[in-house]
Amino acid sequence: MKSRAAIRSFWLLSSMACSLAGCVTYAAPIEPPPPYAVLPVDESMSCNGIAASFRYAARRAARLEYWLAVGPLAGYGYERYPLDAPKQLIDERRRLDALADLQRYKGCTVFEPGPAVVEERLKLEGSVRPPPPPPPPLPPPVVLNSKG
Repeated sequence: MKSRAAIRSFWLLSSMACSLAGCVTYAAPIEPPPPYAVLPVDESMSCNGIAASFRYAARRAARLEYWLAVGPLAGYGYERYPLDAPKQLIDERRRLDALADLQRYKGCTVFEPGPAVVEERLKLEGSVRPPPPPPPPLPPPVVLNSKG
């Protein structure tokens, strides 16, 4: 009798252990993304070249931010844009940080990423404003009929 009770408790214990085994989760530590890899081409550029590359990356980041804020672009036609654009924006921000660090390392004039993106976004928003409304139409000319 005891052996049956022992076998029954063993099966009960093992079934509970197996049913709970799927409930165990492992917490994976969240690591920050690795720093943006500066290419050898970037490292060999002059200060002017780094500044131009920085301005281009700031302009691209500003465009991505603006497009994400405005919403879907008419005629853009890409369904994956809302999914891919945030990742591209993160990459552009990381590139800006890497280029700013490279400017510091080389002793160049350092441009800060945040203000540079804001400046480019203001330029973009200023260029996208709708044109001013046309002036009101002129009244029809007055014709004087004179005898003389």
